[in-house]
Amino acid sequence: GTLGQRVLVAWNGSREAVRAVHDALPLLTRASHVQVAVINPAVGYGAHGAVPGADLCLHLARHGVQAEAYVGHADSHDIGAALHAQATAIGADLVVMGAYGHSRFRELVLGGVTRHLLQHLSVPMLMAH
Repeated sequence: GTLGQRVLVAWNGSREAVRAVHDALPLLTRASHVQVAVINPAVGYGAHGAVPGADLCLHLARHGVQAEAYVGHADSHDIGAALHAQATAIGADLVVMGAYGHSRFRELVLGGVTRHLLQHLSVPMLMAH
């Protein structure tokens, strides 16, 4: 009954993340709380901008979704754990994210955010690839 009321959007600006947000828009418009989480935002030209996640929050606002941006920092191999912790912290009942943004070989060797969340997160996820 509460699925999609508190949503964490894992945002990195990738094609997969864009697709996931687009696919989740009908759910996001009905959510009572949406948080856009950016972990280890990129700096510089073509990166996340001065306020990471603000661009996506503005885009969502144009679709009637009130969202807040959250910026976190973690070691590169702990990004999945950081997203898991943030989802838990806000009481998320849905996580929206792009899946497997790296090659399958890199995911196999290094693990990855998608793998970590699939193994450890106990709430539903809407993923796009």
